[in-house]
Amino acid sequence: MNKVTTFFLSLFLIVAFVSTEATNIQNPKKVSKDQVVRGTEDGTWIIQNTGFATASRGINYISVVNNNVVWAAAYNGTSTTTYITEYTKTTNGGTNWTPGVPTGYTSGWGSSMIFGTSATTAYMPVFNATAGGGRILKTTDGGTTWVHQTTATFAAPAGFPNVLHFFNENEGFTMGDPNGGYFEIYTTANGGDTWTRVAQANLPAPVAADEYGVVGYYSAVGNSAWFTTNKGRIIKTTDKGATWSALTTPIAVGNQFKIEMRDQNNGIILDVIAATPLYYRTTDGGATWSPIVASGNFYDADYCYVPGTLNAWVSTGSTTGFTGCSYSINDGTTWTDYTSQVGLQHLAVAFFDNTTGWAGAFNTSATVGGIYKFNGQVAPPVPVELTSFTASASQSGVNLVWETATEINNYGFEVERSFDNGTFTTVAFINGKGTTTERQVYSFTDQISLTGKTYYRLRQIDNDGRFEYSDIVEVDNSIPESFSMSQNFPNPFNPSTRIQFSIPQESQVELSIFDASGKLVDNLVSEVKGAGYHEVIWNASSHASGVYFAQIKAGKFVKNIKMTLLK
Repeated sequence: MNKVTTFFLSLFLIVAFVSTEATNIQNPKKVSKDQVVRGTEDGTWIIQNTGFATASRGINYISVVNNNVVWAAAYNGTSTTTYITEYTKTTNGGTNWTPGVPTGYTSGWGSSMIFGTSATTAYMPVFNATAGGGRILKTTDGGTTWVHQTTATFAAPAGFPNVLHFFNENEGFTMGDPNGGYFEIYTTANGGDTWTRVAQANLPAPVAADEYGVVGYYSAVGNSAWFTTNKGRIIKTTDKGATWSALTTPIAVGNQFKIEMRDQNNGIILDVIAATPLYYRTTDGGATWSPIVASGNFYDADYCYVPGTLNAWVSTGSTTGFTGCSYSINDGTTWTDYTSQVGLQHLAVAFFDNTTGWAGAFNTSATVGGIYKFNGQVAPPVPVELTSFTASASQSGVNLVWETATEINNYGFEVERSFDNGTFTTVAFINGKGTTTERQVYSFTDQISLTGKTYYRLRQIDNDGRFEYSDIVEVDNSIPESFSMSQNFPNPFNPSTRIQFSIPQESQVELSIFDASGKLVDNLVSEVKGAGYHEVIWNASSHASGVYFAQIKAGKFVKNIKMTLLK
């Protein structure tokens, strides 16, 4: 049995072959156009119309760019041997979907997936089911035209592109089955204008002549990516595809399985071929796996981590007798059905954040159905909560220290410096901790010898590329004449305020926050500081409104200031 036949047979086993019962299975409740499907859960599913002219187009891959822009790939829900490259796209959150197909890639061609980077730019790995071989197609005009990127060869007969991912708008990789004795993987640093094949020495060798990758099954977090093979292995990179290593799993040899990682360490795999779905969890990046004994319906058509949450997941089901949609807020151990979705077929699923996601379905016509949109809240968000950010001058340079109370999906921090408080330049990158509810402390020393004022800020970057800036802190490298602490600014404040102090000589500094009763609520500084001007930002978002006091102790110098938090 060849690769294409094997993949599509497994796909149809999952969706229970809908050729004669598509209408009844996919929509037994006859929900009308754009009707809100509401259960008792905190969220709603809205039926949207994918726009395909042909009925029973199933959505088997969803690429969410943001809460407005989504690209989705389709397959033929009535045939195991008729392949298509059709896709649909929305730029307004699903209010309108526009279908399309790359010109010249209809008869005999199929798509493995689709990956969008913006409203205008997307990539599609396609394969020739008859002659063999594959191609990477790219559009930069929203799908009007698609260009073959020729340097990713995927030559016939063995060439077969399975997955494609971009870490940012320029850097990405694409993976294909072994060709010439090793996996055909390419990387790019210029948006696919040039693809370079990864050398055989930087890849694990296939364990058998018939080992291959699985269409559309991979996961990526930060600079790392994982894909699965039909021999129970995971192939992993931690450097954007430059080098790869192999990991073993409990999955039976010959079975295809899906992987989804929520951060660099934690993830879930699913054996999609086993008679009874088998799920396993890793907490060490895929090095080891343990069985998940789940309660409730952990559906097996697809599942995904919900970005912006600590450990929430959504699963979908399409097999006869096992259709619906469910969610977990404890890392896949306990699952709760969206009761209104039980009995409705759901295919691929992807979320943008804890309030917005999509689940694939089958359309019944160009104007009826094809995809569901979620609105609500799967689970509360866990932001990257920056509680303090300090800068101080020392003999070795400028010491920057910052703390977080919680982190979610945190790729890391870029440290930016400015001499005029206008133009900032990146001087360092510090890796984040991914997702954690534990206090984290970071530091960096900018080894510069300057006089006058220097300004710093942090650019916190999520694994999906989104970012936020911190407040700006200031360091005055001139030497003050005496100890001092200024009144905080702003005051009153909500939720953050700046506290500035100066010391004329290197000293042990203690800067603490007390509430009106005299109880210590925060210790912002407790270390030796160099002579100079210093600033600390206090984030009081976790404290109640009221009067607080900041106290500084530096040598024999002690001073208190009164601050008012108004929420």
